[in-house]
Parts: sequence; C-alpha cells; structure tokens
Amino acid sequence: MSDAPPSTQPLVLIEDVHTYYGKSHILHGVSLQIGAGEVVGLLGRNGVGKSTTLKTIMGLVQPSQGRVLLNGDPITGIPAHKLALRGIGYVPEDRRIFRLLTVMENLRTGLDRRGVTEGTKRALLDKVFKYFPVLAERRNQAGGTLSGGEQQMLAIARCMMLEPKIILLDEPTEGLMPRMVSQIGAIIDALHQENVAILLVEQNVPLTLSASQRVYIMEKGAVRHQCAASAIDVNDPVIKQYLGV
Repeated sequence: MSDAPPSTQPLVLIEDVHTYYGKSHILHGVSLQIGAGEVVGLLGRNGVGKSTTLKTIMGLVQPSQGRVLLNGDPITGIPAHKLALRGIGYVPEDRRIFRLLTVMENLRTGLDRRGVTEGTKRALLDKVFKYFPVLAERRNQAGGTLSGGEQQMLAIARCMMLEPKIILLDEPTEGLMPRMVSQIGAIIDALHQENVAILLVEQNVPLTLSASQRVYIMEKGAVRHQCAASAIDVNDPVIKQYLGV
C-alpha cells in the first residue's frame, strides 16, 4: 500500500476540528485523513489531544468547529452507537469491557444486532478465536478476571464483531508485557491485511512506525508534522522534538 495520503476519497476525513472540554480548548484546527484499509499512527506526548481526536471522530465529543466525514458523508453530531453501525469501531484506552460478563457474553454485545445471520455470527467468532485463541479457552470466564493483555484482546475482539471499516485504537499496549505487545502488533497487521483501516494512538513509537503506513504528530492540540512512517525512525529529530524519546 502506498505511503502517500490517499489520492481518492478518504474513508475518514477530519477538517479543521476545534474541540473544547468546558472552557478548555483541546483541539486547535485538527485535520487528518485515513484511507480505506490504511493504518495511520497518531503520535504525541500525553495530553496533546490524541484521545480527544478519536472521541471526536466517534461522536463522544462534539466539535465546536470543523467537521468529520465518513466516505464523504458528514457525520458530525451523529450519536456514537449509530456511527458504530456505520462501520466505525472504537477501542478506548481503558478498554471498557463488561467485567461481570463472560468473554462470550462480551462478544455477543457486538454480535447480537439486527440483520446478522447465524452463519455470519459463527464466522466472526471463528475469526476472533483464530486471532485470539486464549479467548476461546476463556470463553466462559468473566472479563474482569482476565489479565490486562487478555482484556485488551477482548476489547479488540468485541470491536471486530461489528465488522468495522475502521478501528480507532487508543493506547492498545499500555501496561502490557513485551510478549503481549508483539501480539497486539500482529493483530494490527492482520486487520490491515483484511483491509480494515486503523487510526492508532500509541506511546510505543517503534510499534507505531512499524505498523503504520503514515503518521501524524500532534503538539498542543494541533497536527505539527505528517509523513510516511517509513521516512522516519525513533532517532529522527522530528521524533525527538515532539516526543522527547
């Protein structure tokens, strides 16, 4: 896949978005785009607006200015649950699994929706259990009793049940052991191979650069730099300038 920004109509387009929390101005004219099947990294220090960008796309926070488009259609103001049905998946930083429900019950929250045949449900379950065999082993175990890495896998798997066109993935490797980090990276690659787009917010810079085709770097609520992921590495002056790594 090309490292250049999508030349055709992007899957998701964010134009000059300004977002506030109360009187606090968080996003200052953010613009970015993600093409169909493209993995795009969103880098920056903590508190620069990366998670707010994802929440704005997902309809959890409403921008005061600017707009978000999905396949060319404006979606600003549409509730999050309706955007999920339109193909936008969201895995938040704190995972938000249902801790008292079993693994299977968590997955069924995405499966049990109108218009999904029993055959499709079986195929989706087979797919996530292939990607996450540990979830198949723990299918009758309560979500809250899983390890942190297993909970992250469950959060991603539950999102996959909705057959999203794009997944907004917020800090998926935070607090995970290196082995689990590698597994999350492999899942991102597998989703990319299936033409699922991903907007990845992640503090692990090497993982982000290896998994993404392009990256945006944010500072103080604005995009300051964008480039092909293959054009920079962890020692690049741009990375040092904006991330201090």
